[in-house]
Order: sequence, then C-alpha cells, then structure tokens
Amino acid sequence: MKPILVVAHVYYLNLWAEIQRYLENITVPYDLYVTTIKENKSLKDSVLTFNPSAHFEFVENRGYDVGPFIHILNQVDLGQYDYLIKLHTKRDVSPFSSAFRGLSSNKWRNCLCSFLSSKEKFAKCLHAFDKDKSLGMHADYHVIVDADSYDKTAKRNVLKWLKANNYPKMNYSFVAGTMFFARADIFKKIQSLKLSLSDFDAVSENKHKTQLAHIFERLFGYFVYENGYKLYDIFTPLDVQQKYFKNSKLKDKIKQILRPVYQKKVTASGCLVIKIFKIPVYRRKHVSTD
Repeated sequence: MKPILVVAHVYYLNLWAEIQRYLENITVPYDLYVTTIKENKSLKDSVLTFNPSAHFEFVENRGYDVGPFIHILNQVDLGQYDYLIKLHTKRDVSPFSSAFRGLSSNKWRNCLCSFLSSKEKFAKCLHAFDKDKSLGMHADYHVIVDADSYDKTAKRNVLKWLKANNYPKMNYSFVAGTMFFARADIFKKIQSLKLSLSDFDAVSENKHKTQLAHIFERLFGYFVYENGYKLYDIFTPLDVQQKYFKNSKLKDKIKQILRPVYQKKVTASGCLVIKIFKIPVYRRKHVSTD
C-alpha cells in the first residue's frame, strides 16, 4: 500500500496537540507535511519529535489554510499516494457569530476531524475507500454543503472561475471547513494550475471576505465530481444524510425570504448586529469571528 499524504496547517499553535492526537489514530504509513506562518522553534521541535520524518515549513500568511495546502501540493508527486488527508487548526466558533449550522464552540472542528477520532473510525474510512471506487472524498455530513447554498458571493466567483478556465458548470457539494479524507488523484488538476502562495490574498485579522481561498474551498468539492467521484459521509446512512440536506436547503430558503425583515451578522470589526427591516435593534461588541 502507498503511504497517505497528510497536510496540516497550524495557525493556532495551541491546537497542534489536538491535531497530533488525531494523527496518532492513523494506523498505516503516511508522509506528514506541516506548515505554519511564524518562526516557532517550540512548534517545530514538537512536530519533529512526534514525527522525525515530517516536512516542516514556515509560510506567508496567505490564503488561510488553503494557500499553504496548495503550496505543499506543488512540492509532491501525487502519483506516490492513493489518499490524502487535509487538516488545519480551525478555532472554536462563538455562538454569537452565526455559527455554521449551529456548530459553535469546537463542534465544527470535531465534525471535520471525526474520521480521525479513533483508530477504528480511521480504519473504517480507509476500508470504505478501498471498497467503493466511486468514493472520492469523505467528510461528516453536517459540514457537507450544496454549492447553491451557504455563500452566494463565493458561488458567483466560482462560476466566473470555471468559465474563465473552461470548466463546465455542474451540481456539486463541498466541505465547509476544508478538512477531509480524499483520493489524491483528485488534486492533480489543481497542481496543474501552477498556483503559488503569492496568488492568494494576505490574511487580515479584521476582514473575512470571499477570496481565492474561499473559491478553492468549493473547488475541492467541484473536482471530486469533475473527476467522476462522489462526496459523502461513510459513517451515516444515506437516507439520514438526504433528509438533513433537504432540511438544510429549506432553512436556507427561509433565511432568504426573511433576510429583508431580519438580519443577523458579525461586522469586520467583530460586532454582532441584529437588524429588523434594516433598522439596528441590537449590537454587541467584541464578538469572536471565524
């Protein structure tokens, strides 16, 4: 069996220990690549003590976790791997910041990493990929999002990107949060784009807008389907997933109908603002954003 390619971006240093615990549940050989944005001897020593053969690199703070991931993809021969795992240190989400699908605190991160929560779950995930050749990417169904929902600006920008690069429009889903288990060959077309870190916007603590990184968050899912594979949660019955997706779409439609009446958002400065008929009725300062 070929080793698994594991790429982890460590932005929040305090979460490396958690990532390490997940990595300990990988029971087959793997090549580990770790990136971070600042010189930190303590983190480097910790990574190399855990895995002396790990590739550790300091990178520019561009493209959130997506830019560094593509930066690493450009360095490897994907033909040497059957499977790929992408991880990063997604921080806790405040319940006041309109957390995605109610996954506040560390629940979002836990869902994203659930396939590595035990050796048994990892083994089951690996077996599912070996058995079902149509399976291209796995993630917890709570974080699998239909391309027509979630972020309308990102959707429009993806369509522009697809048209500019001569890729067909299609129905697809993607993983909100960009942590997953996937087939390595899916990412060969991303390699062929020859993107570099400099192509991604610098990350600002005060702004979380739709950028190239958010476009590629969706494109990771798009290329699953463009390569003829499927994206689904291997641990949850399909009927349960389908019911959840149907309810999520209904909730999205209700939000769109109510948007002119009721708006709740977190500003770039980190304030939670609630408006009724566009009139601010509530404001709370210093809300954590994701």
